[in-house]
Amino acid sequence: MGFAVIAIDVRDDRPNTRTFYEEGGFEIPNVFDTRNVSVSSYRVAGTPTTFLVDSGGRIVWRRYGYLAGEEVRLRQKVEDLLGR
Repeated sequence: MGFAVIAIDVRDDRPNTRTFYEEGGFEIPNVFDTRNVSVSSYRVAGTPTTFLVDSGGRIVWRRYGYLAGEEVRLRQKVEDLLGR
């Protein structure tokens, strides 16, 4: 059992997004949803929004915005879901 990480960008600002990814060293896939299909489907209220979606397509964790240290809580949630 594993997982995949993708970033969905709802603004069509590809040059700035590319620069952001390069400067941050991010190596995850980034897709652009300029029609806001994901915003509607997942009821996104603001950005950034982080979701963990299980293999059945159910949202099992959602976080709006970003707080310092959030990556620690996210890592723990992923590990819990993976049964580690």
